[in-house]
Amino acid sequence: MKVRELIQVLELLEDQDATVVIGEGAKPDTWLIVSGVAECRIARVNDDHAIAGNEPAIEIV
Repeated sequence: MKVRELIQVLELLEDQDATVVIGEGAKPDTWLIVSGVAECRIARVNDDHAIAGNEPAIEIV
């Protein structure tokens, strides 16, 4: 997903005051609360994973 795509989806949400969370993945019904974003650089390993690299990315923290 690109930043532009994420913003478009978020702008359509009715409750703009909802807390932002990310699915933890290993535990159903458990989430990580988002506290900010950070610029980083990645290299794609596959469709689901990346490691440090040269491609610009935004890390949700």
